[in-house]
This record gives sequence, C-alpha cells and structure tokens, in this order.
Amino acid sequence: MNPTLVQFYPDASKALIALTEALLVSVAARTRKPFYLALSGGETARQLFDVWRTRYSDPARWKNVLFFWVDERCVPPDSEESNYYWAHRLFFKPVGIPAEHIFRIHGEAPPEQEAERYARLIANRLPDREGMPRFDCTLLGIGEDEHVASIFDHSLLQSDDLYAVSQHPATGQYRVTQTGEVILASREILIALVGKRKKELLHRLTARPDGVVTPATYILAHTSRATIFSEIGLFNRELSF
Repeated sequence: MNPTLVQFYPDASKALIALTEALLVSVAARTRKPFYLALSGGETARQLFDVWRTRYSDPARWKNVLFFWVDERCVPPDSEESNYYWAHRLFFKPVGIPAEHIFRIHGEAPPEQEAERYARLIANRLPDREGMPRFDCTLLGIGEDEHVASIFDHSLLQSDDLYAVSQHPATGQYRVTQTGEVILASREILIALVGKRKKELLHRLTARPDGVVTPATYILAHTSRATIFSEIGLFNRELSF
C-alpha cells in the first residue's frame, strides 16, 4: 500500500487554488523544458479552469506547458459534452494559450483510430520512462462510482495500450482514455475532490472495509506520487489505499 497525502481546505475554491499552486511550482522548476500536462474533464475541471482564468491569467505562467488530455468523450469539439470544449472556452481562449501548445483528442474521429493516433502522438512527443511515455503532471478526477479517466472496470488498468476505447456503463457513450500504466508513469498526480458528493467518495475510498478494488483504489494503491486536495474540514493526514 502507498501513502496518499490528503490536504484539506476550508472550501472548494481554496482547495483548487492549492492544487494550482502545487502544479505551478512543478512548472516553474522546468522553465527551460516543456512541461507535459494531462488534463481531465468533468464538473471539477470546469471549476479549476475558472480559477485559472480568474487568478492565473498571465500567459507567462503557462508558456512552457503543453496540454494533453487524460480522456475525451467521442463527440465533436464544439459539443458541451467535450472535455476540450470547456478547457478552450473557460481557459485556453480567454488566457491566450497558443494553439500549438494544445493537443486535443479528436472526439469526432472513429474511436479506435483516434486512440491509436493519440497513443502515437504521446509516444513520439513525451519523454520515456522504462518504455512508457511520462507526463510531468496528470490532473486526475475520481467519479462517484470510483472510476478514473474513463476507466470504468479493471480491463484497462494493466493494458499494453497507451490509450484505448472505453464505453460508459450507464450511457453507452464511447470515450478515448489513458490506460492505467500511463497514469501511474506520471511524475505527479494531482486530484481535486470537492463538493458534498466527493466528501462521501473520500470516506469510501479511505474506509474500504470490503476490500473491493476499483479503478480509483487501484491507482492510489500503486503510486506514491498522488496528492488529493479536498475541502473537508479535517486535519491533514496520510491515508493508505
């Protein structure tokens, strides 16, 4: 089992600011090299992009950051279901992030074809760690059902593919997602768990009396480089997953 640091803040905004400050410390440490960042989607990501737009809008802060995606829904880029759509609308466009720094997953393309294309892209562009492309930082979300990225079961946690096609179990929607080994290769994994529903999730993740392994508990149990930022009013402590 690996220790996962959980940092607690008075509210969601302060938790997201703390996560951003941790990210920017890592970015600043690599000012002479590209910084490879993998973004997630969802409601928490939208809140985070809004914080970046309002508090961290100086493009100089982001000048060496290259933006990639953890996962994407198989929809066009102008769809409100698209992870890229919200990043572009809330952050890239208002802050003026150069287009050449943005590497989106083409959700409008045939899923299998796009998973292969995106896998080749990161394999060619990112530094290598024991045969695995390595992001400098991965911003990871955890769903209420304890999925991570768009990994909904165990089949993609130890896949040989870098990116793969998954299907949401409830909606049937297809997605292109990082697999577990790519996530675990990241130098740093930053996770925001904010909101009442995520409070319940955190309690489940840390209690886990039944020993059930979910995508979230698997990732947290196999890395020592993850930090969770939450708004629950408890003392900071290390929790084992």
